[in-house]
Amino acid sequence: MQSLKQFDKLSALPLGISSNTVEQHAKFAENYELTLPLLADPELQLISKYTGSNRFGMAARRQSFLIDPQGVLRKIYNPVNAFTHADEVLSDLQTLTEVIDQLGSLQRRQREMQDSITAARRIQQSLLPDLSSIENSSGQIALMFEPLDQIGGDCYWVQSNSTQTWMGLFDCTGHGVPGAFITMVLLSGLQRLGNNLTLTSPARLLEQLDQYLREVFEAEQDKFSSSGAEGVLVCLDHQQNMLKVASARRPLWVQQPDGVIKETKPQRRILGQPSKLKQWEEQSFTLSSGSRLFLFSDGIPDEGNPEGFSFGKHRLKSILQHHEQVSLVELTNKVRSAIQLWREEATQRDDQTLIAWEI
Repeated sequence: MQSLKQFDKLSALPLGISSNTVEQHAKFAENYELTLPLLADPELQLISKYTGSNRFGMAARRQSFLIDPQGVLRKIYNPVNAFTHADEVLSDLQTLTEVIDQLGSLQRRQREMQDSITAARRIQQSLLPDLSSIENSSGQIALMFEPLDQIGGDCYWVQSNSTQTWMGLFDCTGHGVPGAFITMVLLSGLQRLGNNLTLTSPARLLEQLDQYLREVFEAEQDKFSSSGAEGVLVCLDHQQNMLKVASARRPLWVQQPDGVIKETKPQRRILGQPSKLKQWEEQSFTLSSGSRLFLFSDGIPDEGNPEGFSFGKHRLKSILQHHEQVSLVELTNKVRSAIQLWREEATQRDDQTLIAWEI
């Protein structure tokens, strides 16, 4: 007969169960010099749980059952053939061992994948700026950042000095790890290009970023064949309160103190992808003190409910206008709550980012 030692990983252990008391078991084991563990179940609780019957032992033709290490009942042997039962159990244990091995391999791959996601999240978080660091000089800022997974394809960028503040929000192709990888490429490019803050044109910076992404994507066509990013980039002149805007498929919403929200129309082109448009356009206007800017990714208006309808830009704009008197932190919380209420039990569709900036 095979040894049970090969099934140590299953914690395989033969034992006997009966309706006798602990004292009766002890006397029985002593009389017959038994080393087999015996489980006393005088109230038939365990017996009933695994056999579905209070009849056990001789009255039930000596039922036997196989339980895995997680306590899951795998098989009931009823009736038990005394001549073949041991080999039958060992065969079933072999099958169960193979199942446990497969589950262990799957769990190991899942842990490795989770470790990779965690590492990627740390890298992405290290590249994302702390928006609160510029609040004193640039006004009040609040952020709603809700990746679909732990990491995602949305990212933001900011740089500031005594004369101007730059801010950008970008929605890269995909979400999860693929999307996050593109955000790292984009943010690395912005870090390098943005060091030249003598530049005062968002259109010029978008042009340089577009060229940088094209070079990266062309060099790695097998990895980035259809990759790109939408985004909006603004530059605020602190002395004149002059705002300059350039954008790729993402609008900028400007709310003046009268509460009305106006939208700057973006160009219909994607960063990092060829375009028939040769020049990046730029818009500029003067802001009044107390004006609010809203930069957001398409994951917010595109969020769906159980019926398949989208949250929509109109609903988002209504919330922002209705709560124009509250703080930006409270405002972003209201947007988050409204989206969750809209979504109900549906699954989040995409990464969601909203930056609210009060001048």
